[in-house]
Amino acid sequence: MLQTLKLDLGWSFRRVASTPADAAWTQVDLPHSAVHVDLDGHGHWFGECEYRRTLQITEPVSGARYVLYVGAAMHTATVLVDGIALARHTGGYLPFEADITEPLRDGKSHELTLKIDNRDNPDIPPGKAFVDLDFCWYGGLYREVELRTYPAVHITDAVAAGEVGGGGVFVRTLRASETEAVVTVKIHVSNGSSVTRSTVVSVELLFNGDVTAKGRSAPAGGSTHAELELTVPNPHLWSPATPSLYQARVTVSDSAGKTLDVQLVRFGVRRIAFSRSGGFVINGRRLRLRGTNRHQEYPYLGYALPRAAQFRDARRIKEAGFDYVRLSHYPQSPDFLDACDELGIVVMNAIPGWQYIGGEIFQEACFQAARDLIRRDRNHPCVVLWELSLNETDMPEAFMARLQAIGHEEFPGDQMFTCGWMDRFDVYIHSRQHGEMHRWRNGDKALVIAEYGDWEFYASNHGFDQKTGAGLLAATSNSRQFRSAGESGLRQQANNHVVALNDTLASPAVLDGQWTVFDYVRGYHPVRAGTGVMDVFRLPKFSYHFYRSQRDPGEGGANWTGGAEVFIASHWTPASNLSVLVFSNCEEVELRLNGVSISRQTPSKATTTQYLPHPPFVFDLPRFEPGVLEAVGFIGGKAIATHRIGTPGAPAKLELTIEDIGVHAAAGESDLLFAHARWTDQQDNLCISETGDVFFAVKGDAEIIGPTKISAEAGIASILLRLSASKKSFQLTATADRGNFMPAGQLWTSA
Repeated sequence: MLQTLKLDLGWSFRRVASTPADAAWTQVDLPHSAVHVDLDGHGHWFGECEYRRTLQITEPVSGARYVLYVGAAMHTATVLVDGIALARHTGGYLPFEADITEPLRDGKSHELTLKIDNRDNPDIPPGKAFVDLDFCWYGGLYREVELRTYPAVHITDAVAAGEVGGGGVFVRTLRASETEAVVTVKIHVSNGSSVTRSTVVSVELLFNGDVTAKGRSAPAGGSTHAELELTVPNPHLWSPATPSLYQARVTVSDSAGKTLDVQLVRFGVRRIAFSRSGGFVINGRRLRLRGTNRHQEYPYLGYALPRAAQFRDARRIKEAGFDYVRLSHYPQSPDFLDACDELGIVVMNAIPGWQYIGGEIFQEACFQAARDLIRRDRNHPCVVLWELSLNETDMPEAFMARLQAIGHEEFPGDQMFTCGWMDRFDVYIHSRQHGEMHRWRNGDKALVIAEYGDWEFYASNHGFDQKTGAGLLAATSNSRQFRSAGESGLRQQANNHVVALNDTLASPAVLDGQWTVFDYVRGYHPVRAGTGVMDVFRLPKFSYHFYRSQRDPGEGGANWTGGAEVFIASHWTPASNLSVLVFSNCEEVELRLNGVSISRQTPSKATTTQYLPHPPFVFDLPRFEPGVLEAVGFIGGKAIATHRIGTPGAPAKLELTIEDIGVHAAAGESDLLFAHARWTDQQDNLCISETGDVFFAVKGDAEIIGPTKISAEAGIASILLRLSASKKSFQLTATADRGNFMPAGQLWTSA
């Protein structure tokens, strides 16, 4: 049967460059970035780099194939064994396999090398020069690598097989109701030997380990596809509220009953539809989900996120109030999609592209990216839309027609919904800043608002001259606000999102996605984009709590936290706005100042909030009085949620926390964690204006990525920790020297 060996540990790495520092080999583990940048993306490096390790198959299996699987390498990879090139792959976001059987047959030790090139290349999507791009690609082996040992007769890899509408295991739901579902499973079996062998393919569908349906194919010889149709009684349907997951256990046997290969594939039983009149429908129920956009990067390391970090990002998105995410503007990690499957987040998947189209080689690469993307991700129930389009790019008709056809070739039936920003796909995706959101019509075709809340408040030119910045609007009125912008900036961003979401809900759109969930860096601008409802360290801004308040208070899940929300969008200082804004999903909110009730109110009514599920509350205070503001949310007359903020005094303490939000790395996996040192006063109020330096130090099986001396932003200094894959024992300290005042070193010890 297929055997896999993870090759994430024990690599040697170097940059191929003229400087001695770049030429030196260092020891690294995967995922790994060839580039470390600062928080604004400065320090990018472009060139060739190498990863090297030894490989040995001590007892080679006769007839087996030894194949190197690479989850992603940015963006051109050459695979060499003992200096001999055996494979080359272009494209930085999708996986590939390289057959390295021949040199490994002798059972001796061999040197495996991957040469990676991340320099600008107009033929490789996204194609646009880095200095003109609105996001960053990085470099290196930033996803998983493994050695696969395929038996002579085996189930193929879906991407590597190169089969249109096939390859690997492909699961589709033909019909589904609460009483019965019909699922089809298509399996591609390859016979790599010179002997024709009859095979039988068996499929079992499992839910929580119990077999719910099973079937077997007629015997077949050689390499072939088998397809079985199975009926599932009383199915557990996948949806954002109930993300139930099944497994298909596929077994290939010979005519004598000997097992040749087994594969487990996870999937969800669900049916979807998109139309203007019916909206977005899943399992017969119309849903109007709130969404966001995500770039797959972390500070300093870019794309090199291990599994647990991907899961945390998905959980943060769910807990921020979003059930839909657009993966802008390229294919993202399968680990993130796994998390979306488990949490019930629907996804718009995308090929790489942004404001650029190249020549014939580039366009052929786009076609192949579309095929590989669908083949890789087609079994994820979370993926409901496929953006087979180059974002904000004027594309030729023939190019769009080919991508549209590829979508339906690779995913036949009525469950493939392509989308694009030009109206040539199954679903039209549109950005609020481009106008016409309320007037667009095309029969019963569905409209999705791909982006809103940023550019329409930033510039007057609809997003097509981001390089020059011509027509920029006032910085004080836009949505690009860091936490350091203080109460006025964070409140402005939140107010913009209130207005924009209300407008999209008044439109005929069936889904919408605000821009963006996290701040991110970009090639064309020297300062990172402050568009996130959370910053690069995943610290919430006021707008995070606005979106969280748009959930109903009864919503929540086994792997994430919802519930009643009440949040005072104020820092309550002498400079604070006396018209206090409170975000809540409660029926009533009472605001108290120093224990005295100001008033108890229902949501405020305005022309900019009438379509919101839970409009904000506004309390007008006559004057500022230092102390504690407290908001209490009521449902059915019962106090159910509380938020307090206090006027900050002088800094007195550092509070050190490490944020894992209940998601832990598995044994043998590395991890990335954010650590925060918060300046607080004697009453534990966050000192929001504090910018003093904090010094971090770590001992044990962890390292600090980036600088260890951090200036606090809005009272909080944050770092990124990388934890060893072998052990998780470490100690972290945070200290600060303020002349006559030095708080004691704060210590955090791992369990």
